[in-house]
Amino acid sequence: MSAKKILNGVDVEAVTSLIAAVKDKPDLADSQFRIDNEWLDGGHNRTTVKGFYSACQEIPHTREFVVEADEPPILAGKDQGLNPVEHLLNALAS
Repeated sequence: MSAKKILNGVDVEAVTSLIAAVKDKPDLADSQFRIDNEWLDGGHNRTTVKGFYSACQEIPHTREFVVEADEPPILAGKDQGLNPVEHLLNALAS
């Protein structure tokens, strides 16, 4: 029995299997990501993420994710969360 090959925390065999499955059935790659967003006050809003569509099925996250956004006081907010630019920077860094 051979050990799993993990490279930088990624299961290489799982990624290789995913690539092969998508080559065999390209519609497995179709994905849709959704959020629910609620405006709270001023620049403050709350985003909830529950699940997504991928691999030809709806897939719930193992838990619900909630993200707050706001502006700092110097930009007329109350600093109750990252501002949208900071959220974007986080996404680009991921």
